[in-house]
Amino acid sequence: MNVVAFPEPGGVWQSVSDQVLEQLGRDTSLARGLPNAAFTDGAFHELEKARLFSRTWSFAAPASSIGDPGDILSVEIAGHPLILVRGHDHEVRAFHNVCPHRGARLVTESRCSRTVLTCPYHAWSYGLDGVLKGRPHYHGHGRHQTACDMAGEDVRLFAVPCRQWHDWVFVNIDGKAPDFESFMAPVEEHFNGYDITQFRRSDQTMAVEFACNWKLAVENYCDFYHVFSVHPALDRMMSPQTRQSMRESGCHLLNGYAFTASGRGIAVDDSGPGLPSQEGIDADLELSTRYAVLFPNFAVNVYPGSIQAVLFEPLAADRTIMRMWFYYVGDAAHASAHAESRDALYREWVELNNEDKDICLRLQEGRACTAYDGGRLAPHWDRGTVHFHRQVAHAIRREGAFAEP
Repeated sequence: MNVVAFPEPGGVWQSVSDQVLEQLGRDTSLARGLPNAAFTDGAFHELEKARLFSRTWSFAAPASSIGDPGDILSVEIAGHPLILVRGHDHEVRAFHNVCPHRGARLVTESRCSRTVLTCPYHAWSYGLDGVLKGRPHYHGHGRHQTACDMAGEDVRLFAVPCRQWHDWVFVNIDGKAPDFESFMAPVEEHFNGYDITQFRRSDQTMAVEFACNWKLAVENYCDFYHVFSVHPALDRMMSPQTRQSMRESGCHLLNGYAFTASGRGIAVDDSGPGLPSQEGIDADLELSTRYAVLFPNFAVNVYPGSIQAVLFEPLAADRTIMRMWFYYVGDAAHASAHAESRDALYREWVELNNEDKDICLRLQEGRACTAYDGGRLAPHWDRGTVHFHRQVAHAIRREGAFAEP
């Protein structure tokens, strides 16, 4: 009996067909990327939401955004409405934002603080751990049911597997992703030598809309091949000898470079913006940075004195919002003495992202060309691109690391 790993090729599934996988498995110089429809077709975008983002560990929000017990944050991940809740035990939990009774949306505010979660429809109430606490008028008018009357019942909110790594909360919507420790192991190794625990989130946030598919924004973000032509200021400060191409590890993409100037962050002046470096950092890391793009759409950039956490949020097949959160060492995240330095770094990221907006638009426009068949790829620079495309295909096909448990 033949077992089909995914629905028969045809229509939207053609973008991850066996032929596409074969082309992605070739040496980089002979490989072809995902077909144009994977970047332009609204039906493929919906397929990604249903199969890719549900099967992976997706970034949800900074844990510090729900810092106190009772804090609740509404988030949406690829069309899935969720809530993140800080419990009385200080643990962060994730639930589908729906009441199990009749399916009403449970929390309507984007952010709030509560001691219990009460459905607005019939006032069923749940603890911050998701367990049902009471059902008013459950047995008829005035005949309420409380927790002590629910022996043997197991009614609770629909939980979503939730894990925290430093200040970043990840969820797995279908509960079938690879175990979180294995997922994070390559990233932990990549950042070995940097002490991320010293960093605190500042009030700075950035949101930039790109007129392109989320995958093109991710690819561009970790591609250093375009720096010399698109980012001249950044190009001047990157050491040619240490400039790396994208390197794959697990399902992720890793990168990094060394500075030619003594600046912090991405500053190009000799003095830098004067941000304090993390304590105890090795001398060879004082003038370097490392990037990691965690599959599918979250990135972390670690510099000696700053960190940027980046989410590429898919809005449509041709629209992406890039959201950034900024971190600094200890008091530098909020102290007025470092306000000018934080602002200087922020402005540099604004400039850098503006330089990328037109390029990302051109990438999207190019996917309308029927002659383009996935690219003629540079073996030194594009190995990571091919790897990223393979992970997308495997996740949708539920193969490889994303196979059914």
